[in-house]
Amino acid sequence: MRYLGNKTKLVPFLLETVDRFQEAPGVACDPFAGTASVSAALKEKGWQVHAGDLMASSYALQVARVQLDAPPRYPASLLPAAAGNGKREIGYRALLKELDGEGLDEERPDGEGPRRRGFIFEHYTSDGAAGREHGRMYFSPENGRKIDRVRTRIERWTRGSAHSEAAAQLLIATLIAAADRVANTTGVYASFVKTMQPNALRPLELRPIEPTRRRKGAGACSAFRGPAARLLESVGPVDLVYLDPPYNGRQYPAYYHIPELLALGWATPPEIRGKTGLIPDEAQRSDWCRKQRAPDALREVLEAADGRHILFSYNDEGHLDRAAIEEMLRERGLPDSYAFHDRPYRRYRSDADGPRRSYLRDDVREHLHYVRCA
Repeated sequence: MRYLGNKTKLVPFLLETVDRFQEAPGVACDPFAGTASVSAALKEKGWQVHAGDLMASSYALQVARVQLDAPPRYPASLLPAAAGNGKREIGYRALLKELDGEGLDEERPDGEGPRRRGFIFEHYTSDGAAGREHGRMYFSPENGRKIDRVRTRIERWTRGSAHSEAAAQLLIATLIAAADRVANTTGVYASFVKTMQPNALRPLELRPIEPTRRRKGAGACSAFRGPAARLLESVGPVDLVYLDPPYNGRQYPAYYHIPELLALGWATPPEIRGKTGLIPDEAQRSDWCRKQRAPDALREVLEAADGRHILFSYNDEGHLDRAAIEEMLRERGLPDSYAFHDRPYRRYRSDADGPRRSYLRDDVREHLHYVRCA
């Protein structure tokens, strides 16, 4: 998934850094998990990981990639055709296949067919009333209809308590990832492209997400939605605290309001505002994105962290400068253990809308600050 601060490309560097101070896997806490790339990589290496984030969309991805050890089974009653064949359960992939192809050719009698004007269609496609009023072009009308149908079906299944929360979150994460592949954006949802990109014209496809397998002997991993300090306090002593907070003024709820909407659902329709159709997000706004509050945010997290090792990942363009971070980490841990590593990487950004937009590449550096606490 396209995501600000996604560490997928930096995972080898991060794991290499972790191996320098602890070769044997232990227990880790990743309270700014985002797309859960680092948490999943640590789990794959044999770590027991407790992941967390403020965002509901991140929580769904954490459950799908980290908390679950394998795809769950679902009650066959979710699909009348399967139940009619005498099946008691249906697999994740089989369920996705049914969701992907269900009701695409004709109007369904229950009102969930492709022509039904659902929430995403109405607000985030050019054929919807609100979408047309504001010129929103986040999805093609066809993909908007399908997103509505799939999310409505997941909501109905969830209300019926026919399967576990984790099983529901896996389906939500699958839809979030599928919608992101066909979103008519340049990577974030703070704006949309004014002409339909080739990816946005492709039909939405529900591709399975494979949960990361737990290694033999490793403890169960968990997912959490809420403030970083609260997660750190709840998990207690761990071997590794990995901190990867937001580093500039971009508030994630405003940049990813549509994935967040897909995660939360619209059983109670939220109030939509502005040209981009933002949803209420005050509770999810982070002090890390406010220059004056970022130092206190770091102090709060360091006070809550009970880890033998603390690894702090931060961009060189962030609100906090290197000297301030070093000072606080030396105060928190053993001063002589402080170490600093960095790695350059390529970032792509769009400088114009439209099919002829070009991408500029510039070098930025990811800073890794380390301190040992015991």
